[in-house]
Amino acid sequence: MTKLQKQMFIIIAILFAIVLSMLGSLKIAKNVEPEQLSVQYKTLKDEKIPSSMNDVSIVYFTDVQYGKFENKKRADKLFNKIEHLDPDILIFGGDLFDETCQMTQEDIDYITNKLSKMHAPLGKFCVLGEKDDANNDVVRSILNQAQFEILENETILLTNRKEEGITLSALSNIPDPSKISTSDKQYNLLITHMPDTLTNEELSTKSISLALCGHSHGNQITFPIFGGYKSIDGAKSLNRSHAKRLAFPYIISSGVGCTHVNLRFMAKPEIYYFMLQSK
Repeated sequence: MTKLQKQMFIIIAILFAIVLSMLGSLKIAKNVEPEQLSVQYKTLKDEKIPSSMNDVSIVYFTDVQYGKFENKKRADKLFNKIEHLDPDILIFGGDLFDETCQMTQEDIDYITNKLSKMHAPLGKFCVLGEKDDANNDVVRSILNQAQFEILENETILLTNRKEEGITLSALSNIPDPSKISTSDKQYNLLITHMPDTLTNEELSTKSISLALCGHSHGNQITFPIFGGYKSIDGAKSLNRSHAKRLAFPYIISSGVGCTHVNLRFMAKPEIYYFMLQSK
């Protein structure tokens, strides 16, 4: 075998390995990861958390995208998982239906029934996503019937049968940080739908213990080295592939459902389970 033949053989072998790797990744993205709903367990331990909130649990889920891809089978898996976790506080981060969903009465009744059955004795809260804005009246009606309190540019106090507690602040898709009120003497949880909202400079002057957001689906398809397969409005400057150092810690959830394509790669669907602990 000549030197040129050896070089050609090596090149062909490398290309063949790349093709096999791509085919394997595509199979995982199509048949495996979209079905691998995971729970991320985290303990939030802080001296600002009062003893009355000790061991209070919070479940945070976002981007259900119910419709073409997030069908009843997947949605049932999600709702059953949350029911099993039995949270004290339940927080939804927005985008209930996917933009492709025709939202039949059957769909509306199904989602309303499932959300209504979710039990959270210390409250159910949510912010709206940009896809919720497209069906604003219907989504608001569903969430209200399911006893979710829709928060928009405001701060509320979460308690456990005592006067003291932690604060929950929320920013809408038209954020106004001046309307949220935080104190450096309290544990402050911030929720918003879009990650880029967290880069608002006014938030650096607020006392925020932890911020939660979603929207970008963890880029849904993330390639090693190259990052997400496309840029998403609302998550261009801050996403799972491009982190920034902010004045406060934050979590960008990869969410639950799929949109545009029924694929997930290196972005498994997830929900978060937080346990509050006072120091």
